Amino acid sequence: MAVFFHEEDIPAGVLADGAVAVDTETMGLQTHRDRLCLLQISDGQGDAHLVRFGPESDYGAPTLRSI
Repeated sequence: MAVFFHEEDIPAGVLADGAVAVDTETMGLQTHRDRLCLLQISDGQGDAHLVRFGPESDYGAPTLRSI
Protein backbone atom coordinates (compact mmCIF):
# COMPACT_ATOMS: atom_id res chain seq x y z
CA MET A 1 0.00 0.00 0.00
CA ALA A 2 1.19 3.48 -0.86
CA VAL A 3 -0.09 6.87 0.21
CA PHE A 4 0.01 9.72 -2.29
CA PHE A 5 -0.34 13.40 -1.38
CA HIS A 6 -1.93 15.93 -3.74
CA GLU A 7 -2.81 19.62 -3.57
CA GLU A 8 -6.30 20.86 -4.55
CA ASP A 9 -7.15 17.96 -6.92
CA ILE A 10 -6.20 14.40 -7.82
CA PRO A 11 -4.34 13.68 -11.08
CA ALA A 12 -6.41 12.17 -13.86
CA GLY A 13 -6.12 8.41 -14.30
CA VAL A 14 -4.80 7.43 -10.87
CA LEU A 15 -7.96 5.59 -9.80
CA ALA A 16 -9.38 2.43 -11.34
CA ASP A 17 -12.86 2.60 -12.83
CA GLY A 18 -15.67 1.67 -10.48
CA ALA A 19 -16.56 2.35 -6.88
CA VAL A 20 -14.35 4.42 -4.60
CA ALA A 21 -14.22 5.01 -0.86
CA VAL A 22 -14.11 8.63 0.30
CA ASP A 23 -13.44 10.22 3.68
CA THR A 24 -13.29 13.94 4.41
CA GLU A 25 -11.80 16.05 7.16
CA THR A 26 -13.14 19.51 7.94
CA MET A 27 -12.14 22.23 10.38
CA GLY A 28 -15.28 21.51 12.43
CA LEU A 29 -18.60 19.71 12.37
CA GLN A 30 -20.84 22.32 10.74
CA THR A 31 -20.38 21.87 6.99
CA HIS A 32 -22.03 25.16 6.04
CA ARG A 33 -19.50 27.02 8.20
CA ASP A 34 -16.35 24.86 8.53
CA ARG A 35 -14.15 24.40 5.51
CA LEU A 36 -13.06 21.13 3.92
CA CYS A 37 -9.33 20.69 4.43
CA LEU A 38 -8.59 17.08 3.38
CA LEU A 39 -10.20 14.44 1.19
CA GLN A 40 -9.03 10.82 1.28
CA ILE A 41 -9.97 8.57 -1.62
CA SER A 42 -9.20 4.98 -2.60
CA ASP A 43 -10.38 2.65 -5.34
CA GLY A 44 -9.78 -0.48 -3.25
CA GLN A 45 -6.60 -1.45 -5.10
CA GLY A 46 -4.41 -0.75 -2.04
CA ASP A 47 -3.34 2.85 -2.56
CA ALA A 48 -4.71 5.89 -0.76
CA HIS A 49 -4.78 9.39 -2.23
CA LEU A 50 -4.92 12.37 0.13
CA VAL A 51 -5.95 15.70 -1.35
CA ARG A 52 -5.27 18.81 0.71
CA PHE A 53 -7.33 21.96 0.23
CA GLY A 54 -5.83 25.26 1.39
CA PRO A 55 -7.65 27.99 3.31
CA GLU A 56 -8.25 30.01 0.12
CA SER A 57 -9.34 27.03 -2.03
CA ASP A 58 -12.19 27.48 -4.48
CA TYR A 59 -12.65 23.67 -4.50
CA GLY A 60 -12.57 23.65 -8.30
CA ALA A 61 -10.98 20.15 -8.44
CA PRO A 62 -12.20 19.14 -11.93
CA THR A 63 -10.89 15.58 -11.69
CA LEU A 64 -12.51 14.94 -8.30
CA ARG A 65 -15.76 16.46 -9.54
CA SER A 66 -15.73 14.11 -12.53
CA ILE A 67 -15.36 11.08 -10.24
